Amino acid sequence: MSEYLLPTALIIFTGALLQGLAGFGGALLSMPLVLLYAAPQWAAPVVVLCYTVNRIPAIFMLKKDLMWDHSLFLIVAAIPGAFLGTIFLKSVEPGIIMKILGTVLILFSFYKITTPKVKLTFSRLWAIPTGFLSGILGGAFGTDGPPVVVYAALRPWAKEQVVGMLQSFFLFANAIIIGTYQYHGLLTNSVLESFVVAAPFAIVGILIGLKINRHISQRRFEIILSVLIGILGFTLWVR
Repeated sequence: MSEYLLPTALIIFTGALLQGLAGFGGALLSMPLVLLYAAPQWAAPVVVLCYTVNRIPAIFMLKKDLMWDHSLFLIVAAIPGAFLGTIFLKSVEPGIIMKILGTVLILFSFYKITTPKVKLTFSRLWAIPTGFLSGILGGAFGTDGPPVVVYAALRPWAKEQVVGMLQSFFLFANAIIIGTYQYHGLLTNSVLESFVVAAPFAIVGILIGLKINRHISQRRFEIILSVLIGILGFTLWVR
């Protein structure tokens, strides 16, 4: 895959910009593009590795906005959910679940765009069922993001807090995924070589995205976040 190193690095960079701007969406943008010329067994590990490593400097930049009192609940609850999700993987038709979840996200996106002033104040304990559901979806279908993204979007947080919480959660969630890749022998020499080349692009991209985030208004950020949630829902619908 050496002939695709530069295109992969540029795609990773573009996704990292989005990742820094909204807190998520890097893989949502990058995976379909990388899959145009690479097999999933190669594309997924490269993308996940890049979008895990680049979250480390991001966390240092956002250290005041990581919302650990919520993130830890989400992370801990996601672990047993992931184990349960592997059981569903063997017995549940993923297409039905993806379409239901996609519909919910599209409706939520429309709701957030049309009612911008509505925010909910609820106990952080709701992070436990949210994380558990995220783990189930991640273990069963490799789609752990939607519940956590919606949870963050509903909270009355500043944009920096939304991005910070998402970065801290996905750092640990991705680390678990990388462990499964290692277990299944997917971290090949080709994957690691491509990761080494693309990782600096991922780091620079997310740092630029974070700087852009600081210069946009709260309302514009919420619109961007809502549109991305709608795109995520559409993506799940057509999977």
